[in-house]
Amino acid sequence: MLTEGATPQEVLEWAVREYGQKLVLACSFGGPSGMALLDMLLKIDATIPVYYLDTDLLFPETYDHIARVARHYGISPLPVRPERSVYQQSLDRGPALWERDPDLCCSLRKVEPQREFLKGYAAWISGIRRDRGAGAVPVVSWDATFGLVKINPLATWTEEMVWTYIRAHGVPYNELHDRGYPSIGCTTCTVRVRPGGDARAGRWQGFAKTECGLHR
Repeated sequence: MLTEGATPQEVLEWAVREYGQKLVLACSFGGPSGMALLDMLLKIDATIPVYYLDTDLLFPETYDHIARVARHYGISPLPVRPERSVYQQSLDRGPALWERDPDLCCSLRKVEPQREFLKGYAAWISGIRRDRGAGAVPVVSWDATFGLVKINPLATWTEEMVWTYIRAHGVPYNELHDRGYPSIGCTTCTVRVRPGGDARAGRWQGFAKTECGLHR
């Protein structure tokens, strides 16, 4: 029985026992939480699939990081892509949709592809944490947005705890973190943040938007 005080590793061990190959890990390869979880999970069961949302707008450094991680751990992360390319989207919705309606752009390039992909699973693992302004994030809950169980092993952890784990275990991370990007998404919606600035300040500048819609 899981308790609020369970460690992330204990949560992951429970999830593997409970869901087996119907469990999947979401890793953006653009944040430290996903990398910490990936390292923990693969030490428990290296057969659990790992996926990322390939919007076709990720940084070159992120694609390079994915390739490095694949070699480092001997895995093949699954790319989950939108139905339409960026060019096709521009024909349907007009150019640079992210500059006019970033919520719709995220829905088309992230939320809908993930919804379709997760139909094949019973539970997904997310790196969302309470200290990122996500409120009272439960460790395990029903995800009505995608229709399956959502598991948040790092819900009670802080950014400092995540980075302590990464450094202690030699976990590879996106090099953009060392260049002023604490939170990394698409090239079109991510900018550098001044030292000491809020981690989410570099996302969707000019909009009252702090989340892509995956964690509602």
